[in-house]
Amino acid sequence: MLTQGVDGDLELPRQQDTTLSNQQSGKTYWERIANHFHTNRDFDSDRTPNSLEHRFGIILKECMKFHGYYKEVERRHPSGIPYQEHLLEAQARYARKSNGKNCQFEHCWLTLRHTQKFESTLQGNKGPAKSREVNLPVRSEQEDDDSTTQGQQSSSLPSAKKARPPGRKQSKEKLKNNEGDDEYKEMMQKLMVIKAEEHMMKKESWEKDMMVEQRRLRMDEERLQWEQEQKIMFCEVTTIDDDQRAYVKAKRAKIVKAMSASVGETASGESAV
Repeated sequence: MLTQGVDGDLELPRQQDTTLSNQQSGKTYWERIANHFHTNRDFDSDRTPNSLEHRFGIILKECMKFHGYYKEVERRHPSGIPYQEHLLEAQARYARKSNGKNCQFEHCWLTLRHTQKFESTLQGNKGPAKSREVNLPVRSEQEDDDSTTQGQQSSSLPSAKKARPPGRKQSKEKLKNNEGDDEYKEMMQKLMVIKAEEHMMKKESWEKDMMVEQRRLRMDEERLQWEQEQKIMFCEVTTIDDDQRAYVKAKRAKIVKAMSASVGETASGESAV
C-alpha cells in the first residue's frame, strides 16, 4: 500500500501483504492502492491509479539515486563516523550531481531504505558483472593433432638435461658488470611515479573532503551565531532586571555596530568595482 505524508510525497509501508500482491495484476494492484490512498487521505487530491504509479516511480528513482551516493560515502569512510555525517556528505554529493538541487525525497528514503521490497529492487537493478575476456591463442585442428603427436613422441624420449642455474661466482660477476641494472632502475622509476600519482590523488580527495567539512562547520557556526543574535535583538527587556537589561543593550549595540561595518565594507567593495 501507499500512504500520503506531505502532499505529493508517497512512501511504502514497512510491511505488505506480498502474497496478495503477487497474485494480482499491476492494474488491480494500483487500483487497490488508489482506493486505500483516497480512503485515508486528509487533504484534497484527485490522483488516479496511473498518477499514483507514476508518482511513486519518480520517488523510487530519486531514492535509489540518493541511496547510491550514501553507500559511496559509507564505503569511503571508516566505521565509527556518525550517521549524520554520512547523510550530510551524501546530500552534498547529490546536490553536486544535480546542478545544486537538493534531494526532495530524503524522508521517503529514510522510510524505504530498510524495507525488503526496496532492497529487492536495488538488487534487481544491479546488472550482471561483465565477464572477463581471456585472450587465448586460436589453434587449428591440424596444430592440435601435431602438438598431440609431438607430445606423445617426447614422452617416449628421455627428458632433456635442464640448464643449471647460475652459481654464486657467476651471479657476482653479473652484478659486478651491472647487467640488468638499467632495467631494474627503469622499473623502480615507474613504480615511484605510480606511487606519487596515487599519493596525489589521495591528497586531493582528502582536501576536498576537508573543504566540505569546514564549509559545513562554518555554516553551523554562522547559523548558531545568527540565532543567538536574534534572541538578543528581540528580547523583551521589560521582564528582566537592570543588570540583564544593561547586558542586552550592550550586546545589541555591538551587533548593530558589526552589521553597520559589514554593510559599509560591502558598499565600498561594490563602488570600487
